[in-house]
Amino acid sequence: MILDLTAEQYARDWALAQFYFHLMPAYSILRREKVELGKADYVAHMLPYIRPETIPKG
Repeated sequence: MILDLTAEQYARDWALAQFYFHLMPAYSILRREKVELGKADYVAHMLPYIRPETIPKG
């Protein structure tokens, strides 16, 4: 089977689905093994954009 896709179609319709398909079982396995994961583990690349005055204290 051959698919004729543009790069955008490939990324959006194939690669992204494959990524999430494999991410979810990995996440489940890590959680089952008591690895603490949260939102911050997925968005660490956004930390440089945080306004310092908005960081929660505590």
